[in-house]
Amino acid sequence: MIRMRSSVAVLGCVLCSAAAISAQERDRTFLTADGELLPHSEAPVVRAVRASSSIQINGMPDEAAWADATPMTVFTQIDPNEGEPVSQPTDVRFLFDDDALYIGGRFYDSGPIMTRLARRDAGVSDSDQFTVSIDSYHDHQSSYRFTTNPSGLKRDQVSGDSSWDPVWDVASTITDEGWFTEMRIPFSQLRFTPQEEMLWGIQVERTIRRLEETAMFSFTPKLERGGVARYGHLTGIRGIGAGRRLEILPYVGVSAEYIRQEPSPQVTFANPYRSGSDYFGRSGVDLKYRLGPNLTLDATANPDFGQVEVDPAVINLTAFETRFQERRPFFVEGAGIFTYGRGGPTGSTGRSPQILYSRRIGGRPQGSVSSAAVFSDAPVSTTILGAAKITGRVGDGLSIGFINAVTGREYAPYVDATGSDGRSVVEPMTNYVAGRIRRDTRNGETQIGMIATAVNRDIQDSGLADRLRSSAYVAGADLVHEFNDRGWKLSSAFATSYIQGSDATLVRAQRSSARYFQRPDATHLGVDSTATSMGGFYHMAEINKQAGSFTGRIGTAYLSPGYEVNDLGFQTETERAILDTHFQWNSPRPGSYFRNWTLMGGPDNKWNTAGDWIFSDVNLQFRWQWLNYWSGSVRGAIRPATGDDRLTRGGPMARAPVSGLWSAQLNSDSRRALGIRTSYNGSSDAAGSWRHSGSINFTYRSGEKLELRLGPSVTRSFEQSQYVTSTSDPLATSTLGRRYIFAPLHQTTVALETRLNVTFSPTLTLQVYAQPLISSGDYGDLKEFREPRKFNFDTYGEDIGTSVRQDDGTYLIDPDGAGAAPAFTVSDRSFNFRSLLGNAVLRWEWSPGSTLFFVWQQRRADRLRGSEFDEAGALDIGTFDLGYDTQELFGLDSDNIFLLKMNYWLNL
Repeated sequence: MIRMRSSVAVLGCVLCSAAAISAQERDRTFLTADGELLPHSEAPVVRAVRASSSIQINGMPDEAAWADATPMTVFTQIDPNEGEPVSQPTDVRFLFDDDALYIGGRFYDSGPIMTRLARRDAGVSDSDQFTVSIDSYHDHQSSYRFTTNPSGLKRDQVSGDSSWDPVWDVASTITDEGWFTEMRIPFSQLRFTPQEEMLWGIQVERTIRRLEETAMFSFTPKLERGGVARYGHLTGIRGIGAGRRLEILPYVGVSAEYIRQEPSPQVTFANPYRSGSDYFGRSGVDLKYRLGPNLTLDATANPDFGQVEVDPAVINLTAFETRFQERRPFFVEGAGIFTYGRGGPTGSTGRSPQILYSRRIGGRPQGSVSSAAVFSDAPVSTTILGAAKITGRVGDGLSIGFINAVTGREYAPYVDATGSDGRSVVEPMTNYVAGRIRRDTRNGETQIGMIATAVNRDIQDSGLADRLRSSAYVAGADLVHEFNDRGWKLSSAFATSYIQGSDATLVRAQRSSARYFQRPDATHLGVDSTATSMGGFYHMAEINKQAGSFTGRIGTAYLSPGYEVNDLGFQTETERAILDTHFQWNSPRPGSYFRNWTLMGGPDNKWNTAGDWIFSDVNLQFRWQWLNYWSGSVRGAIRPATGDDRLTRGGPMARAPVSGLWSAQLNSDSRRALGIRTSYNGSSDAAGSWRHSGSINFTYRSGEKLELRLGPSVTRSFEQSQYVTSTSDPLATSTLGRRYIFAPLHQTTVALETRLNVTFSPTLTLQVYAQPLISSGDYGDLKEFREPRKFNFDTYGEDIGTSVRQDDGTYLIDPDGAGAAPAFTVSDRSFNFRSLLGNAVLRWEWSPGSTLFFVWQQRRADRLRGSEFDEAGALDIGTFDLGYDTQELFGLDSDNIFLLKMNYWLNL
């Protein structure tokens, strides 16, 4: 039974606690273009006027009603001549009626207009642009951002989140005088507190691309803290409501899957579950209901959480999973409210644990199919039975977010060698809950928040009780406090975690790659084989100077050994104390050689909870932009020799040799039809390991509608001691009863990312993505770790014992020759991997808010291991041969999936 009560109780405590926090207010300040400090009440003001007649959105603000509106004509450059007036006449006006806000812009220009069509939310670095940002909460913290260009491009964001796709209208027109635009933004797409007369924050920006000029209505110097807190004011809006409350988005979808079905050598019958040509259909509905002007309920039944963009291929030889980006609209939209613990250690120290990683919901099932299976039909994702989300604001400065999702029990039917049917439970029914609450005070300069997540699995009678945890809970609080006119920021966060499960499940958690409690020389740790629960905590504090020529931060973090958030979060390590420092010198104004430059660096360090120094990095980086708008950066870092408690993956402490890292990047002027971005990264250490990686990215734009991007990359590396495996041996006293096996590894990877974007109109686009990738890894002579706290190894067959390659491709290792130590076998880990991923998406917004998708996905992949040869017998595994591998890659059979989906937006 899903323990919903536990989830609700945890979240209830969070909501009640945070609701008790009282708000404080104080007057803020505003900087004029001359740097004069004024009260925020004296920020620039523009007044909206009620439209006296209907407005036709056609790109020409020439209706009589526009003449009644107050013109906004004073704009100040932020680039290239900071503080100077905009170089071309600009006129922006605001109208409104009962349902919407209208914005009309006249952008006169004596020179040529730069423009290009692009898909929705795409960035365009070679086009003039016009942006309106609205702080309708007037909390000086969040904003809705609407952008267009002379071709009628549509881009929208909410507090930096470009996945937000409201329904609004825009049209633009180019004339001999310049270009003109009209926007219509329904009030139903904004969130605000009803008042007799609205007072909203407003920012308007114009970009003249040929001059690389950006001018703003409300100006803030570059070296001061800007953003929403420095917006001007929009007044005059009266007598409006929140608009229609209910949006319904039903969908229907069909798919055809043509996937290779390999015969099994064990049986004579074919796969009973897939024929190689399979067809599926589904339907569902998404619902959005405005509970009030500031609060929205999103719900979904039988949701379509299929991705229209595939994850890139990666070669992962680490002990940790790969983190992929969330792309599903239900989880991406409004995700900003769930951001927790802003600030904290970053950069070379790695990212802080993420409490909410929504790709856990509906992910790949975690159980396995019976070993007796010859053919099976295991699902590739878990079915989401239903999900609901509430986001928005209640009261004065109180933001809330709540997600509840239920995934069903998943079965993998199979057939064994005798033809008998069976099925394995591969995922239990699970309830996921996340709640977030944040109070903004002092005009958004202070934010106090809480977060809680809960995962409850129905693992009874599932056969997964020894693999998955029955429940997992996380609760945390965070604080962000800006002071000294937002020039400084103090951040702090604290979180606790608690997991429950069988003793076998908890042993898995203790021995996982995040903590390795079984380390034999870690006397402060140990595996408790009787434990059925585990708890831990995380704390972070940071002070950040964020304005002025000199900026920087000093941050600390501590993760206790038992801290665990991976059930609904993402975490790769624990048992750490971190000190992260970063110092930066900024010169944002043009000089003799550079348009701007930044010099940054600092030392970063980590210790484990026993006090062992296990990571250090001292880095320096210089970034610049030349006067011709080319830019670049160089970076160097030194990592002193430290301890390494992860190298042996649960074994004794090792030593990380001193190493150096360096990188360089060069970017061309992004306004040109052909853009180039090159990068190089290198590293080496005192033990002889090295890595070199280079890439060149070309961007070619043809006319207004086509953009082609090519990104070839090459990575070559040599790892002196790549972990292979370990084996128990009581006679291995120097390494505390276990032998840890390593091997040198030569690896080469070549990839080519290709993206083609064709924009037929602002509502009809084609995106094509392809990524061929070829990689080889050649493992050398096997060796064993010699002694703790060192980086020394003994090679089998040379320094100690013998190593004999057998007919089946494995190595028979006798670690001490004629001695008493038992022999063991190790497989050859060398590999060749070939992959081609392709994705094409045709998107047509056939009616406002209603979209038709046609998607084609193709995959070709082949992996050869160990002593195998390919069918032609031409390639030794581990050998890199670009020409041969490319030929073989395009000769592979392909898997193809075609999807057609249509939705229809209803606003009731």
